[in-house]
Amino acid sequence: MAPAVSSSIKGASLLVLLQVGSRALTFALNQSLLRFLSPDIMGVSAQLELFSISVLFFARESLRVALQRQTSSLQSIVNIAYIPFVLGVPLTLAFRWLYSNSSSLSSVPFMHQALNIQAFATAVELLAEPAFAVTQQKMLYSIRASAETLATIARCIVTFVAFAYAQHKALDAGALPFALGQLTYATVLVAVYTLQTFPVAASDGTFALTPRPVTDPILTKEHTLAGPASNTPSPKATRSSSPPSPP
Repeated sequence: MAPAVSSSIKGASLLVLLQVGSRALTFALNQSLLRFLSPDIMGVSAQLELFSISVLFFARESLRVALQRQTSSLQSIVNIAYIPFVLGVPLTLAFRWLYSNSSSLSSVPFMHQALNIQAFATAVELLAEPAFAVTQQKMLYSIRASAETLATIARCIVTFVAFAYAQHKALDAGALPFALGQLTYATVLVAVYTLQTFPVAASDGTFALTPRPVTDPILTKEHTLAGPASNTPSPKATRSSSPPSPP
């Protein structure tokens, strides 16, 4: 079996396991939180999740599909992968404004704080796109699996601890713990992606995880082999251009 096919099969298996594990953890978290939450708060948490999903979909999904078909240099792909963040910031602000003007959410405790945290977490999550693009191009599915798994586990822990602490203090936290969990998810996701992809970029040497100018490798190679042009004429040319000496 070809290495590329074997890597694709292994990557697909990891992603399937990731999705199953993520859904199982989310289900277990929701079951654990049922004794802390009212149906209204569960509905608000769904609204917050819809907030992030909407921004992420409009900002990155089309570019993700386009980048998977790119055959250009990795540095150009990394540069393009920053576009979702640029698009996501105004989209986040627009959705934040729409949600803040919703009358059905205004009565929820700490709703404005939760929206601010959710908006910030959504923007932070978009910063993982350059590293995500690199892992997709190099078929490093284990990095994606570990990043998303650790981020999901961290989100579940923070959300549960925040709700448990609020109940212990007899505090109605509203949807704030869900927003804190999403911020934890985004932070861990970006951190793990960056820490695991940075050594790949360092060992490869042809790209970086930060935006940089893209140079043509063919022209660079030709320039390196030929060397810089010299204005000094060759000795042969000098001899041929000089007048003949008298006998």
